[in-house]
Amino acid sequence: MSVIRKSLSTEMLPQDLSDRQRFIRFAELFEHFSNTGELDPASDVPFRATMNSIHIGTTMLGRCDGSFVTVRREKRQVIETGDDRFCLARNTGDLPSQVIHRGREFTMRPGAMVLLKLDEPFFAADGASQKRFTNVHLPVDTLRAMVADIDDLVGCELEPGGALSLAMDYSDLLLRNPTAADEAGMAIAGHLLDLAAIGLGARSDIATAARRGGLRVVRLKAVLSILEARFHEPGFSAQKLAAAAGLSERYVNELLFEAGASFTTRLTELRLRKAADLLAHREGRISDIAFACGFNDLSYFNRCFRRRFGLTPTAARGK
Repeated sequence: MSVIRKSLSTEMLPQDLSDRQRFIRFAELFEHFSNTGELDPASDVPFRATMNSIHIGTTMLGRCDGSFVTVRREKRQVIETGDDRFCLARNTGDLPSQVIHRGREFTMRPGAMVLLKLDEPFFAADGASQKRFTNVHLPVDTLRAMVADIDDLVGCELEPGGALSLAMDYSDLLLRNPTAADEAGMAIAGHLLDLAAIGLGARSDIATAARRGGLRVVRLKAVLSILEARFHEPGFSAQKLAAAAGLSERYVNELLFEAGASFTTRLTELRLRKAADLLAHREGRISDIAFACGFNDLSYFNRCFRRRFGLTPTAARGK
């Protein structure tokens, strides 16, 4: 799994810039650095900001400290990035922050957290001239597979403490010591995902496995859930499955093989079962049914179907 470290600071800018020029230049660089949102500078102090991030596959850890009063994610960023991940953010500043997301408005106290969805706009502001926060971007499909009704938690203040605060503490520690991610990127992404899922109320079987240290079991459950939800997509691959799960392709293949069947075997089996069910209960052309189940080659579908069920798709009609 690739690990990319980034940093951005006003200290990197020419020191002869005016305060306004410094902010404009920083905002331009920030758009390339993250494109997560927009900043509004404080009017009563010189503009200063420092940002750090670690990208591990589809998981991202970030920290920001600067003299700005609001953070906004507008529709423009939503459209341009196409990012649908969850963002777990903690207010590490000294004052409460007013947050608006999904039509909900609430106060996020210092140390408290919020779960945001990056394919929707949000707004956060407080009365201080200095804002600090830590955030973790997590793969949406995996968290939804692990936490029932997770979307009900979006846009609400989350109390500090427990596994969620531990996940953010872990992120802060890594951001202060970023080279650790180079050596153990995949493990770090997995640990953060497990901690976030437990803190957000993972299903009892998944939470129990994670607490007992059965992390591979937890990740296998998530991988299988994603595969069962997306097997019908044309061109769905082990690489896409791994990206959705926030894991490396090699690790996903190892998990599936250890559980008894390869990615290709499982994908084909899910598609064939769905096709057999549709042939038994729905009218329509066989080619349309094959394509609806993810097959893009009718001859290949016919061969696989006959090998699996011992009869042709035509003969399977209504059975």
